[in-house]
Parts: sequence; structure tokens; C-alpha cells
Amino acid sequence: MIYKSIVSCKLFLFFSLLILTACGEQRQAELPERVRLTVAMDDDMPGYFVFGGENYGYQYDLFKAYADYRGLELQVVQGLSASERSEKLALGELDFVTALTARIAAAEVPASVPIYNTSYVLLADKSRAAAARKAKHFNLSSFVGDGRVLISSGFKKSKTYGMLLDSLSSAAIYVSSRNSFEMLEALGDGQYDYLICEMSEAQLGCALSKNVEQVYTFAEPVSLSAVVSPRDEGLRQDFEAWLNRFRNSEEYAMLNYLYFEKGIVRQVVGRGLASSRAGGISAFDKLFKEICEKEGYDWRFVAAIAYNESRFNPFLVSSRGAQGLMQIMPRVARQFDVQGNVMDPENNVLLAVKILGKIEKSLRFAPGTSEMDRMKIVLACYNGGIGHVTDARNLARKYGANPDSWNDVSEYLTLKSDPQYARDEVVRNGRFVGRQTLAFVRDVISRYSVYCRNVSR
Repeated sequence: MIYKSIVSCKLFLFFSLLILTACGEQRQAELPERVRLTVAMDDDMPGYFVFGGENYGYQYDLFKAYADYRGLELQVVQGLSASERSEKLALGELDFVTALTARIAAAEVPASVPIYNTSYVLLADKSRAAAARKAKHFNLSSFVGDGRVLISSGFKKSKTYGMLLDSLSSAAIYVSSRNSFEMLEALGDGQYDYLICEMSEAQLGCALSKNVEQVYTFAEPVSLSAVVSPRDEGLRQDFEAWLNRFRNSEEYAMLNYLYFEKGIVRQVVGRGLASSRAGGISAFDKLFKEICEKEGYDWRFVAAIAYNESRFNPFLVSSRGAQGLMQIMPRVARQFDVQGNVMDPENNVLLAVKILGKIEKSLRFAPGTSEMDRMKIVLACYNGGIGHVTDARNLARKYGANPDSWNDVSEYLTLKSDPQYARDEVVRNGRFVGRQTLAFVRDVISRYSVYCRNVSR
């Protein structure tokens, strides 16, 4: 079994800050006003994957660095056919399409920019890898023999694939469109003897697995390029100029070290998510879904709260006594007549969802209140207490603001730290310093937005 190990998000924020420092001093070219950079990536393209609800991969981080340099939001689009990508690119609905250089249409070559090279590698369990290291002369065909070889679908697009079929005539070859982590788990569990996948994903896979090692690197380089929308010549020139500068930076060397050497192994942290849950959020996805379906909540929203509260650690106990995934106080269980151990993940999540429901019902939002305002105000109650949020809503109402608008409520929640407002006649719960609660709401909503983009409901 492969256990969850997630590359720290702080690492990538660190990259972005360094990249901005290195490249941001360059004078930016004048480009049409935009708020986001939209990039289409093939499902089976190397260099992009979703793990623990977050985006990772070499090409993802490279485009994220460029988007950060431009001060834009990066939007990744998947699931488009080749014809759909070409059409949307021509219409300017996509800014970039990433593709294997060898598969770019002749008409699109003038608008393409080479971005990086990678390779495919062969993985095996540790016993077979040890045998390969001991061999005086390694021969791929003899080594694989009549073994079961699982191949990522992207490898079929390489020239090596055809030659491999000829040289491994005794082996059983299986081609899979599953994500690399599912394939790695199948290899680690002994369902297959060997796996061929892209190098950067193999690095992370070897870090996650206790029983998988890289054995062989195929000589054929795999070149990837970015095709830029022909409607925006300035974007191609700007991206190309930025990429040339970036390739000479220390941050570029760090990015290559992370994905193509051993850096990613050393940066892997945490545990608990099986690799088959790549594309999901945590080891508790099924539990979140089952409970939230019954209680009427988006499970990704509850997962975002759990991440913020405990980083999905069901055994966490705070200094105040809050327990488990959702950091529930033991006395809450008695209020909702939930039997059993509060630390039990099922009880813990059920209690949290019931608390959210009770809070929302008691707030009595006016008809037409937006879903986002509802979520943010409920979250503030979950973190800071319903009494303080009710005070803030009362202040908003008294001074002509909207008690159902998070912008207005958060303002008065902050003002409750001022003794003048804390002594107001509509305030029942005293002074409150709301910075932590505002940060909690911001962080949960931000993570929920990421989960909504990356993980299906």
C-alpha cells in the first residue's frame, strides 16, 4: 500500500516568491488586460497531476511561475479533444495548449515554444531492482523476460514504444489510462511486475511507495512544447522572453532538481492518503461524501475545513481539548446526542456537519443571500463562536450595513476589538479580536475553491 505524502504547498509558494523576485524586475511587455492564464493539458501528458486536491507537476509549476510573474490566476483545462483544443486556441478561449512536440500540427509550429524535455523510466519492486543492480551487464529484454509490464498511455506516443513491443516479445504488455499513482499502487501491490511512466511522476511515486524503485531510463527524450493562441502574438513573445530568462535562474535549477532528481523525495511530507486517492483529497473522502450527502453539504467544503483544522489527522487534540479531524469539543457530542468516541472520524465529521447545519439554521439568512456569504458567515461562527458573529451582524444592522453580507459582517467583527464598539448596546458578548477567524474563513474558502477546480463532486 502506498501512503499519502504531499509536497508541502509552502514549497511551491516559496518557488513562486523566488521566481517573482528573479523575474519580476524585468520590464513587462504590454499585453491585453486579463485576469487569468488558461492552459489546456492532456489527461495523459506528463508533468501535471492532482494529488490531495492540489495541483502538482513540472509543467504545472512552470506555468504557475509565469502566471505569478504576470500577476494572473492559472486555470488548467483538461478533458478536451485535439479538435476542441485547436478550436478554442484559435478563438482565443485558451492561451496555451501543452503537447508533445512531435505531435504538434505543422500549422501550429510557428506559434509553439519548446518548454522542457523529460524521459520515461522503468520501475520495479525492490527485490527486482536489487537484482538489476547486481547484474554485471543489464539487458532490458532479459531482465523483464515474461513479466507483466504496465505502461502509461502517454508512453504509446513515443518512438520507443514500438521498439519495446518487439524487444519484449515474451512479456505481457498492458496499457493503462489511469493516473500514475493508481498504476504505482498496482505495481506495489504485485498486480504487475514492472511499470513504465514519466520520470518526474516516478520520482514522487518512489517516495510514496515502500516497495518501488526506478530501474531503467529510456534513452529517447520526450520533448514538450506550448502552443500559444495565434490571436495573441504578444503573449508568445512575452512567454518566450520570460522562459529564456527563467532558464538561467537559480529557481529553474531548483525546479529541475525537485522533479527530475531526488528533491521531491526529500520534500515529501505527511502520510495517510493512498495513491489510488490521487485525484481525490484525503483518505477520508468516502466518509465525507457519505455524511455530506445525507446532510446536504458539499463534501469538498467539509474536507477544506478538516484540512484547516487538523491536516486530516484524526488523532489531533488541541491545547483547549478540541479533538479529531474537525477539532470538535467533547461537550458538543452531548448536545447532538451522538454516541461513541468523539475522536472516531465518523462521529467527528457527523458532529461537525450537524454543527454547521445548526449554525446556518439559527442565523436565519434573508431570502436571496448568496451561497458564498452564507458559507463565510457560517464558517466564522464555526471558528469564532456564533455569539461574536451575531454581535457583528447586529452592529452591521444598526449602522446601515447588510447583516447577510460577509464583507459587512467581517468589518464589524474586526471593529469588535475596538472598546467603543465592544461597549455598544447591541453587543452581548464583549470584545473580540477577529483576525484569526477572518484568516480561518479566508483559508478554508481558498482551499475549497482549489478543491472545486480539481476534484469532482
